[in-house]
Amino acid sequence: MTVTRLIAILLLTSLASGQNSPTNPKVGRSNTPKPQLPVIDHYACPGKDKTVPDVKIERADKIYPSWQGNSKPIGTLNPSDKVTILGGVNVIRKPDTAVIKYVNPSDHSLLKVGDIALGYGLDADEYFIFWAKGVWFAVWAESVAEKGQCGFTSGFGQGGCSIDIVKNGISEWWVQVRTGGGITGWVLAAKSNGGKRWNGNFSGLCHYGED
Repeated sequence: MTVTRLIAILLLTSLASGQNSPTNPKVGRSNTPKPQLPVIDHYACPGKDKTVPDVKIERADKIYPSWQGNSKPIGTLNPSDKVTILGGVNVIRKPDTAVIKYVNPSDHSLLKVGDIALGYGLDADEYFIFWAKGVWFAVWAESVAEKGQCGFTSGFGQGGCSIDIVKNGISEWWVQVRTGGGITGWVLAAKSNGGKRWNGNFSGLCHYGED
C-alpha cells in the first residue's frame, strides 16, 4: 500500500474585503503564493454533491443559516432526530505547522525532508491538504503523524508516516443539513484551537477521527 501521496492541488482560498471566492481544485498546480486566511474549502467531507441520508443526532445542537455562525440559530436538533447531510466546509483560520519526514524520490518533487509545510485540514477522501514551497499536496490521513505519534509501527519513511504535524492551528468544520421538518442550514461539526479540540454530532461522518 502506498503510504504517501504528494498531489499538487489548488485549494479554495479567501480573497480580500472579507469575501470568499472559491475556485475548483486543480491537480498539478504549483508556484502558488502562500494563501490568505481564512482558507475556505467547500469540498470538505462528505464531498462535493455527495449527500448522506438518515444521519442520527446524538446530542442537542443548533442550526445556523450559514457556516459563518455569526447569526442567530434558525433551528435545533434533538437526540434521535435524523438529518440528511448536503455538504461540508472546512474553515482554516490558522494552518497547522508540519515537518516533512519522507519524500519518495520518484516524485521528483521540489519538497525535501525537513521542509516546513502548512496544513489545511482533511478532505472528503481522507487526505490531509498541505502547502509548502508554493506547492499544494495531499497526504493520506493514516500516514500523517501528530507530534511524533505515527499510526504505523514501521515509522517515518519506511512505509510509515511521511509528515508530522508539530503544531495545531485554528479551524472549523461545518456540515449543511436538511431536517425532516424541511429546515436547511449549517451545523458546527468540529473545531480545533491549537491543542484543544471539540467534536460534535458528525465526527463519525468521515472515517478518520471517529469518536
